[in-house]
Amino acid sequence: MLRFPETALPGEVHFVVVGDRPAGQTVGEFRPTGEIPVPEDVELAYVAATTERLAEVPETTGLRLSGVCDDDLRLIAKRSALRDLAVTGKFTDEGVRAIQGLTTLESLELWSPNITGDVPLPENSPLIKVKLGGASITDAAFGHIARTSAAVVGVSGGEVRGHGLGALGGMTGLRYLRLGTENMEPGCLWRLGSTESLTILSLAGPVDCEAVLSFAPPLKEIDLDQVSRADCARLLFHGLAVNGLSGPPRLADAYARMLTGPDRPSRAAPRRRIVTGERDLASLVMGPAPVLLAFTGTDCLASEWITPVIDRIVAEYDDELIGAIVDVETAIGAAASVGVDRTPTVLLTRKGEELLRLPGIRSHAELIRRVTDVLGLPMPGEKLFPATENREPLLGSA
Repeated sequence: MLRFPETALPGEVHFVVVGDRPAGQTVGEFRPTGEIPVPEDVELAYVAATTERLAEVPETTGLRLSGVCDDDLRLIAKRSALRDLAVTGKFTDEGVRAIQGLTTLESLELWSPNITGDVPLPENSPLIKVKLGGASITDAAFGHIARTSAAVVGVSGGEVRGHGLGALGGMTGLRYLRLGTENMEPGCLWRLGSTESLTILSLAGPVDCEAVLSFAPPLKEIDLDQVSRADCARLLFHGLAVNGLSGPPRLADAYARMLTGPDRPSRAAPRRRIVTGERDLASLVMGPAPVLLAFTGTDCLASEWITPVIDRIVAEYDDELIGAIVDVETAIGAAASVGVDRTPTVLLTRKGEELLRLPGIRSHAELIRRVTDVLGLPMPGEKLFPATENREPLLGSA
């Protein structure tokens, strides 16, 4: 039984059910007041954009707070059962030093423009994830992280150059590493060469292909904020997944073009249709060629990236595939006619038959992978559905 103040706290309490429970009843949030019974299989985390009334928050297993200062961290350090701590604010290294005595932390995320990372972390905690970020994070952070048992590590800072990466090579349990700096000095990535467990590497800056390929195996995937088509193709060819997308070596160049776009801006207009309404859509999808449809909304932020990736897929298969954009607000009746009720949604059709439906998709790589899987992963220029082939409907009549 936890006792919360009678007046609701400024934040929310998020709950996670760690035992067996029907779908839809495993996560949620609420604003508790008074006494709250908490089953043994439920974990609670307090989430707030302020540290106001922090002293009134009862013992929860998680704290995710903004606006944190050194005094707040000293208060947090007294919580003996804390397992998940994620804080942002303007605290300093002295505040970080205050939480060194925590012994139950499994996840630790710290972001402040005033920390350097050159402070011991809670080494006696069973840490699984450690993420440090801020304007002044330095290479000294790697040495302190290496003394923990973290499997997931993220370091982002303007002063990170990569000279301390060698310290991570001895972390036998390291699986995921995010280097969120664009200031990595050439050659520093090689310092990770002794790692024997790293499987996913994520980089904000340019990639050193030679160093990355020296890690494999066990490296299986690389996530890149910046990547040229040539580097992307090379990594794909050698069997690495790039930004979640992988495939056979013969498709490395095709996938690289779709992931990175053209090397030079094209003056040619995209070969895609703009659907104007329900009749226009019906006429388009009943044609003989496969049609890749993206249903978008003007005020839907997740829809903004759909058009470029549709263009890349269509450009790769421009003789075999038609691309079309359907703005649900201007193409009256089009979305309803095919049962689309959210944006973005992607449909792949052929002769009026629905081959694939992807509602709410948010990943370039997933979209490319799912579409090309349905189309049989052809080589660029191959016919996706040869005219001589007698293909049965995949999903029945439209």
